Parts: sequence; structure tokens; C-alpha cells
Amino acid sequence: MTIAGGILAALAAGASSLLAASACFTPADNARLGFAVIQQAPPAAPRSRAPYAYYPQSGVTTKQIAALARAGRGTATYYYHWANRSNAPLAGVPTPRKLNFQPSMDGRRRQRTAFTSIARANACTLVQAASLLGRADLATRFAAGQGLSVITEAQSPDVGDAGAPDQCVTAAGTLPRNATGIVLDYEVQDGRDADTTTRFLLAYAGLVHAAGRQVVLVTNPLDSPMEPRFTGITAANAHTIVAAFDTTALLLWAGNAQHSLAQSYAAQRQLVGPADGRRLMINFELADTTMADARAVRQIILRDRLAGVMLWRNHAVQGGACDSDVNAKIAAIVFGDNKS
Repeated sequence: MTIAGGILAALAAGASSLLAASACFTPADNARLGFAVIQQAPPAAPRSRAPYAYYPQSGVTTKQIAALARAGRGTATYYYHWANRSNAPLAGVPTPRKLNFQPSMDGRRRQRTAFTSIARANACTLVQAASLLGRADLATRFAAGQGLSVITEAQSPDVGDAGAPDQCVTAAGTLPRNATGIVLDYEVQDGRDADTTTRFLLAYAGLVHAAGRQVVLVTNPLDSPMEPRFTGITAANAHTIVAAFDTTALLLWAGNAQHSLAQSYAAQRQLVGPADGRRLMINFELADTTMADARAVRQIILRDRLAGVMLWRNHAVQGGACDSDVNAKIAAIVFGDNKS
């Protein structure tokens, strides 16, 4: 190695050590968790010296399918699956709904897909899940039922913002063998009714369970006036839906309809009806919430014996020292303010 190379290597090592020293949370914190903590991030790369911002964690969920295979033993891993929505015009909603994410092994596809009906959107979501679970036979059946054209990401160049309408794109591979399951992000907002939502979500949960995997449901806040009108989750079917999933994450965020996280949680629990707390977790927004909100969430989790918390960044930045606003909120939820 040259002298210049040695100096650069030493500087890089020093910078890496400084970053590591300034990190608030480390893998050692994972052993101290009193409940599940799911980070919306890929798992840390093994033997990497690069700083990793997403501790503490008992599990991770990411769109980067291939990355799930690198998770260490004891870390639950979930593919983060976007539930496709219809992009057909919807009365009373002048703003076009954003197009649907296309699954890929690296999670980096930019192209999205529009679906012309709720039935086709749902069929493609089931096709994508079946393909990931290694059930090509079921994927073919789901596609045929709605006349969908199905191609893999390898057959579809990632060019432009939108692919062909009603063309169902699947990932080029399957879930890693060590993957725990799938998180379904169900924020369709396309005007579907409660019966359609119930049938679809029960079919999806059954598909994942039949493959021996777990399935977690993420939704918009159930107390939002938009949910029963546009997404089909109501007081009449919420309990049935929660019972079908291993865990349902109740979203608590700064923009809640009640103007209070505690009241938003109470309203959502009332809508769900009697449910084992172990089948529920909080999906907590890190960006615009307060320390008081974080403390309230910890009390809710412990009082109602919930499964734990999922951390939604919403553009907040994780990592760095313990005195950052984000890390202080994480510590308040997970460890009760005092990280140590």
C-alpha cells in the first residue's frame, strides 16, 4: 500500500469509528427489547463496516426482496407488499390516485402500473403474492380469472413512469427461505365496498398462511372518515379482518382525525372490537409526532399488552446520536425514555 493509500485507509477507518461511536442504537439493544420492534428498512449487510441506522429491531420489512436473505438469526423478515388499487375515475375524488408499485428483487423499480378496475387490481396483488410464495399455479389461476397479462420484472424494462395498464408485473424470484412472511400495505382508497375488502383480505391472508408464512396488515388510520368510504374497512368487518391476520398495525400519526394519538388509538380499538392485544401493534410515525406521543404509545403497548411497534419514518432520518428528536422518541417507546 502507498503512503497516500495508507493515509486514506486510516481516515476512512477513523470516520467509520466516529460514526459507530456516535450511533445511539446498536445490535446489543436488540437483546433488551420487551416487545416487537419492526423497522421499515432492509436488514444490515453482514460483515459490513458501513453504519446502519435501523436498530433496535426484532424484525424488518422492506421492498428489497433479495436483501431479506441476509438477515441474521433471530431477526424476523417481511416483504413489504403494496396492495394494488384501481386507478379508474372515482366520483368525489378529483385528485388522481398514484399508480401502483411493481415488485422487484432489489426493490428499486421506478415504473408503476395503473389498473382499470378493483377486481383486476386485487387479482394482480394475489398474483404477485402467489409468485413470491412459489405458487405459480395459483398465480396463473388468479390472472386468468381477470384476463390479466403477467410478466416478470426481467421481461419489463424499467423505463418511464408507467407500464402498460392492467399488466401485472411480478418479481423475478421468490421470497428467501428464511423470510418470515409478508407485510401487506392496504391503502387502496379506490371506492371498494366492505364486502369486497373482506373477501380480498381473507383470501390474501389465507394464501400466505397456506405457504407457512406470517402475514401482517398495515392500513391507513381506521378512524379516518376515508376508510369506510374508500377502502372498505368498517366497524362491520374490522374484527373479522384482524382475526385473519397474524398482526394488524394501527397507524398513529400527527395528522390523525382526533387531534390526539391516544384518542385515535381508542377510536380504532373501538372500531376493531374485542381483539387479543397480541394480534395488534402500533405503526408509529417518527416525523411529526412529539415526545409526549411517544410516551403515550409506550403506555398503550404495555397496558394493552400489544405485540409491539412498527416505526414509520415518513421522511424522518434515523441514526446518529441519542439526543436527536427521532432517537429520543424511539428510546421513549422502546426503553422508556432512558436508552441505557
